[in-house]
Amino acid sequence: MKIGVDARLYGPKHTGIGRYVRNLVLQLISISPDDQFVIFGDPALLEELTSRPNVTVVRLKTKIYSLAEQVINPSVFSHHQLDLLHVPHFNAPLLYRGKTVLTIHDLIKHLSVGPTTTTLPRWQYKLKHLGYKLVVHHSLKKASAIVTPSHYWKNYLINQLHLDSKKIFVTYEAVDPKLYPPKSPDKSVLKKYQLHKPFLIYTGNLYPHKNVKVLINAVNSFNRHHTTKLTLAIIAGRSAFQKKISSTNHIKPLGFVPDSDFPHLYSQALALVQPSLIEGFGLTGLEAMRLNLPVLSSSATCLPEVYSQAALYFDPYNQSDLEEKISWIVKDQGLRERLISRGKERVAEFSWKQTALDTYEAYQYAKK
Repeated sequence: MKIGVDARLYGPKHTGIGRYVRNLVLQLISISPDDQFVIFGDPALLEELTSRPNVTVVRLKTKIYSLAEQVINPSVFSHHQLDLLHVPHFNAPLLYRGKTVLTIHDLIKHLSVGPTTTTLPRWQYKLKHLGYKLVVHHSLKKASAIVTPSHYWKNYLINQLHLDSKKIFVTYEAVDPKLYPPKSPDKSVLKKYQLHKPFLIYTGNLYPHKNVKVLINAVNSFNRHHTTKLTLAIIAGRSAFQKKISSTNHIKPLGFVPDSDFPHLYSQALALVQPSLIEGFGLTGLEAMRLNLPVLSSSATCLPEVYSQAALYFDPYNQSDLEEKISWIVKDQGLRERLISRGKERVAEFSWKQTALDTYEAYQYAKK
């Protein structure tokens, strides 16, 4: 097969989706040496692929979610006469006539709507959201196959959007295979970010559905009622809502944290907290488990499916429940050790090779 992949979001620069695209592409070209892969994107980001014998890198730098990607991309893709095109997000070009495989990481923008979810003017948000729904509706209907990272979202596509279950494939994601806990955590990293133990970590963006405000309130309330004072480290590399988080003695927005510092922060934290109301998969929790960090997770959407028995769950709509679970984490060393042990077992069940094999199954279905 001649398989095209829209890899404009390739690499950690593009957060979760970027990590997904990179790891998936690397595994696909390894498990399918007889297939030819045409990888579209920024050659500077795709440089590690250029030496692979079954890969052709094609320069394509149209802006994500833009009119340009709808106008320019179809002709670029068509020029290469692909057997199928994998678009690893919802934004497949409406005018492309070839077979497509679509990755739907989530449909959060279907569920989290309104002026509080954007920094755009109301009129601009309404226009952009209308365009989003148009593209998603057309792309899902046209796609020859759809991959999604959990059964939760597969069931949503079937039950809410009435799509054919046969063309939807669940492809669980995984952590970066190079991610391991450091043998000796670098304590100077704490000084670099002005952190003091004990501290909790939140990693992700700051959109309202991430529910970070409830986490901040729970930490502040915990500190008012306990002699132990916790710090919350917020890792958010890029977010339109960054300015809404004020730095205090116990709330520390760290901004972007490079991969080299990431394991050293996690290995010295008390727990990772994931308070989301809606989540696509939950890769940040699996990364924490790989780094021997206990996970305190919301019980919403797909998270219990992904984390299974390896996380301590709370009701994300109940601040008191979250505060109580934080106190368990602080006080109970045995609980933390059990969560670490379960986390190691759980994260070992996921691999990018398996993600690629499951995705390739979707390719074979789409090509029929």
